[in-house]
Amino acid sequence: MRCFENSAGYIVNHGHYMRLVWHPGERADPDIMEVLNRLLELGQQLGIDRLLVDQGLMSSSSVEVEVWFKYDWLSRARLQFDFGAAAILSSQNLLVRLATMGMLRHLLGWAGTFQIRVFSTGQQQAAIAWLTQHRPQA
Repeated sequence: MRCFENSAGYIVNHGHYMRLVWHPGERADPDIMEVLNRLLELGQQLGIDRLLVDQGLMSSSSVEVEVWFKYDWLSRARLQFDFGAAAILSSQNLLVRLATMGMLRHLLGWAGTFQIRVFSTGQQQAAIAWLTQHRPQA
């Protein structure tokens, strides 16, 4: 069931996990932030701690959004609602993949049970299988 959508992307509730799909092309910073904030709110409301992020054909974000994501959103997500696992279907855009690697390096220092794994775009079924395991193994 689609829970939220704007010009940046949409969120789907799959019961055991939430799926965030980014729309291709340019996206306005406030719209990106709105989708991510709604994702956090919906995860908290619905008690869903698993996330599938489909970067597919998305374009890179502004530096301001990347900084906000790393130092604001991720911190709030960790403190307010600790996602148990996230699978990322990587973008075909090299700049997006590089930004994702930067985000992953930022997460390396986090302790706890959060797990994250990056899959290529064609590995959707493998990503879902890994994500929906009782305890995913990175």
